[in-house]
Amino acid sequence: MKINPVYVLMLIGLLVLVPIARKIQQRPTAFYGIAENQDIDLSLEYAVMVKRILVKEGEAVKSGQLLMVLERTNIPFLRASLIQEKKQLSAEREEILTKSRNRRQELDQAQTTAVFELENQLTQLTAEQAQNDRLVQGLESINTNSSFTTSETPEIAALRAEQATVAQPYVLQKSNLQKETQAELNSLTARLEKIDLELAELEREFQTLELKSPIDGVIGKVNFVPGEQPSSRETLLNIYRLHPDQVTTYIPEGQLTSLELGDTLIVRSVQDQEYVISGQIIGLGNKIRELPIRMRRDPTVQAWGREVLLKIPVDNLLMQGERVLIEQIIE
Repeated sequence: MKINPVYVLMLIGLLVLVPIARKIQQRPTAFYGIAENQDIDLSLEYAVMVKRILVKEGEAVKSGQLLMVLERTNIPFLRASLIQEKKQLSAEREEILTKSRNRRQELDQAQTTAVFELENQLTQLTAEQAQNDRLVQGLESINTNSSFTTSETPEIAALRAEQATVAQPYVLQKSNLQKETQAELNSLTARLEKIDLELAELEREFQTLELKSPIDGVIGKVNFVPGEQPSSRETLLNIYRLHPDQVTTYIPEGQLTSLELGDTLIVRSVQDQEYVISGQIIGLGNKIRELPIRMRRDPTVQAWGREVLLKIPVDNLLMQGERVLIEQIIE
């Protein structure tokens, strides 16, 4: 059987074209992104005066490095006021304790006196009754046919009944005194604790007057000079990272894919095509937006896409604001 060479060539062509077509289908979809972090604005929640500035614009700094020395002029006054108030409250506490102690002593003395007077009356009446009983017994002994019996008088019986309850009013007053004193002390203790918290907060605020860098980065704009007095929440200076750790990109509207949080994309430097790192998706926009000009393939042509935020390694070599190429292989 003779084989037609044309069919053989067609078969060979198909075998060659299939891998090429498959490769074309798997080619990366690429779109631009910007590797950049927002500047960190450093400010305080209260007005201060700038005493010293230890850095200059464009200077690289380390995390924890001292940047500015500031002064909050009202801190000494506030601290002195709180300390004076604390002394007054401590004096009130001692006064309450002294009054309570004196009142307790008065009640103890009154209780002792009441019990002592009652016991004296009871002793006196008992002695008088005993003497009367002896006289009556002597008279009765003359009459041999009579029998002698003794019994307490109503006065003595009443005193013995009173003896069992004489201390109760004083015990009740001392109990009430203790409760009232404790309530006053609890109120003072709460106020003293509040003052201690305010003093601790003042100390914390005083420590923040040494403005330190929160990150390794580069000083951007310094907004004040020594002697000036920034108001509360006014930006003293800003700082940015030397290398970005985030990339913002847009998936063009015609290349939308089923991306999810945690997916990994390729980040390639436009300046150095050989420099490639990975980026993990940490944010997905929920709207289609117009692409910024720098992220368009043709700046003159409008384009739309879905915003995507990537996290990249902090030890990268990219510059802040550098344009990068984002790639994804579609299976």
